[in-house]
Amino acid sequence: MHRSFTNLAGALALSAAGLLAAAVPASAQSISSDMDLRGMNALRVTASPMTVDSLDCSIESAAMVRELRQQLVSEGMKATDSDAALAVVTVLSARDPNSDTCNSTLMLGAYKKASFFDKDVGWIRTGYVVVWQSAVLVSSPSESHAVQVRDGLGKLGDALMSDWRNANRAVNAASTGQ
Repeated sequence: MHRSFTNLAGALALSAAGLLAAAVPASAQSISSDMDLRGMNALRVTASPMTVDSLDCSIESAAMVRELRQQLVSEGMKATDSDAALAVVTVLSARDPNSDTCNSTLMLGAYKKASFFDKDVGWIRTGYVVVWQSAVLVSSPSESHAVQVRDGLGKLGDALMSDWRNANRAVNAASTGQ
């Protein structure tokens, strides 16, 4: 059991590192793209299904969705029930019963719905395109883990909103001729 926990924790850490390394937005790379945060003004906040260990670590997805929605709205993003643009919280957790330590990879992504022609099947398909994504790894005793995860989600929300403001500052300046 301990060996599988070590492998899962290592996999979680590697996946978080990979996401962080790949999470540079197109606008930060000076690549022009219609699939970034520019022009987005509303997000539907939702959560991916969580692992069973998330429950053992006292992580509750409805509370995380509610808190993130409040954070985004307080910083200028509109909340919506539309599925045109999503903010998705994903938590992958593992709990070590010997040390009562929880490890969670916490990811936040913003996605836009897009349609495209699929030449392999000969028709238009609709799916989601990643416009922003980042992650943090949280490790703490199980009794304080939910608070640590909430703090991590707050930091991810801050980063999303900072990039959103920067992307839309250019849009707003262009529309006012500045």
